[in-house]
Amino acid sequence: MLIVFLVIVLDLIGFGIMVPILAYYVVQLGGGPELATFSMALYAIGMFVATPILGRLSDFYGRKPILMLSMVGAIIGYLMLGFAQSLWVVALARLLAGFMAGNISAAQAYITDITSEENRARGMGLIGAAFGLGFVIGPALGSYLAGDDFATANLWLPAMVSAGMAGAALLAIILLLPESLDPAHKAAARARPPIGRLAALGALWDRPLIPHFLVGVLIYNTGAGLSEAIYPLWVRDTGIAAGPRDLMPLLLVSGIVLSLVQGGLIGPLTRAFGEHRLFQLGAVGFALAMVATVVAGEQGSYYGAMAALAFQSASAALVLTSMQSLVSQCAGPAERGMLLGIYSSAGTLGRIIGTVLTGVIFARIHIESPYALTALVMLCLLLIARSVEGHWNAQRDTVVT
Repeated sequence: MLIVFLVIVLDLIGFGIMVPILAYYVVQLGGGPELATFSMALYAIGMFVATPILGRLSDFYGRKPILMLSMVGAIIGYLMLGFAQSLWVVALARLLAGFMAGNISAAQAYITDITSEENRARGMGLIGAAFGLGFVIGPALGSYLAGDDFATANLWLPAMVSAGMAGAALLAIILLLPESLDPAHKAAARARPPIGRLAALGALWDRPLIPHFLVGVLIYNTGAGLSEAIYPLWVRDTGIAAGPRDLMPLLLVSGIVLSLVQGGLIGPLTRAFGEHRLFQLGAVGFALAMVATVVAGEQGSYYGAMAALAFQSASAALVLTSMQSLVSQCAGPAERGMLLGIYSSAGTLGRIIGTVLTGVIFARIHIESPYALTALVMLCLLLIARSVEGHWNAQRDTVVT
């Protein structure tokens, strides 16, 4: 299990390195904010398409071959990015990297294969910890490697380091990771008819509360895409940061706060307030963080931006953890995987929408507009959270009666 953890950490550090500096790639090649965020959205588009495909292929052919293939593709994508001299190469590299990022479904399936019901939660917790660690180290490292000047940012070095991370993960898979799926299970998977996302959505849509959560995760990720994708260009244009390296403390604090809340504080907070209340508090907190971000931008306050981003991360942790916990309770064990797959797809779709829109809004309306719009989006999420609590309580009262 620790080898899978290592593979995911290396993979996500490599991905995280490119997150804060990809926009500067596009700008250096002559693109504007619209193209910068569209290039980011291509990663999510590739992931949206590939996740069910790679998951299904891993059922057919085993987890190890799919993990190896995805790492080879990731290496190629990072190398393309490092040597890109045109915008279409950047776009193709991000689409390829996103397609290969669908390997997370194979990694999750690997954990399921090697764990029992009793320790499966621990295994999935390791994946969550790997995500947290990757997103703490990766963006901070990428900002540091890019240098201290936006105009002359070193974008080749971060891309090569990302390729090296993916290469190390590939070697770990080849040398240390045994196949977890036996031939009998592969044969059974091939004999089982596939269930597409639309068919699964149709089967689940009329269940109580499931539409609320699917719309909720779509709305949340639209807001997250609006606020996060444009952030590197926002700190540049507001004068909060003088170069990519100034992003490092901001992203490091944000990642640490997210990890602390998700990894340590969420349990006591849930016991104290309950998942429904945390869902609502997270939505309100995210909206307030957007207001604080606008104020920090107008005043050019570096530490104000840091505090707002940290508060945003804490609020995001509350929303994500509580909403996923609640939606997992809306289906039995036999349908839970299908439901969470649809839930994840809805979230990715929202991320695509928000990331595509934010560059257009930033460039054509005002540089603070994405954050003002995100605040409104999070207030819509609050309405959904309150509706979920009302329906949930009504169902509970009906059962009691």
